[in-house]
Amino acid sequence: MDGVLVDGEPLHFQAVNLLLAEEGRSIGLEQYKPYMGTKTGWSDMIQDFGLGRPREHYAARYHAIVLEQYRQKSTAAPGAVELVRGVRQAGLPVAVASSSVRPWVDACLQRIGISDAFDVIVSGSDVEQGKPDPAIYLETARRLGVDPARCLAIEDAPAGIESARRAGMTCWAVRTEYTRGLALPGPEREVETLEAIALSDIVGVPA
Repeated sequence: MDGVLVDGEPLHFQAVNLLLAEEGRSIGLEQYKPYMGTKTGWSDMIQDFGLGRPREHYAARYHAIVLEQYRQKSTAAPGAVELVRGVRQAGLPVAVASSSVRPWVDACLQRIGISDAFDVIVSGSDVEQGKPDPAIYLETARRLGVDPARCLAIEDAPAGIESARRAGMTCWAVRTEYTRGLALPGPEREVETLEAIALSDIVGVPA
């Protein structure tokens, strides 16, 4: 979802810095990038930056701030709505596999008007291990009733790409401001925006 369907990372980046500012801290974009798309962000940041409060404190406040950001500020990425609707109309099953918790996913998809477009939605609330572990993509394929090897994942961050590839899926990467310059772990294709992906590209992906 984040970085693919919506440009959500700025919302997360702002929320992180709002919380860090309460302790007189801040984090730059380059420092933030390794934490994108994972479930262990606050645990890692507490350790890496020597933060003084327990994970539960940061996680609860962060959850509320980001939820409100999604409700008010989510904006569909260029070409996202058109591509999702096109794949759906072509008769292919479509799913969201997001590390975000389910309330964030629901708020975001509703805001950009495609909450009805997916056969399956799997969130970070549904799996124990987050990306780059393959659990979320394996669970998504299971719920779709499709062999992972027949699935195409579209990702933006290294952790997500690794997750999809470890699940045995074909993975394409879309670049964003937040991933530009990051080394990506071997996606089969990279695009600057979803507008560069034609529906025929997806319908024609070999099994």
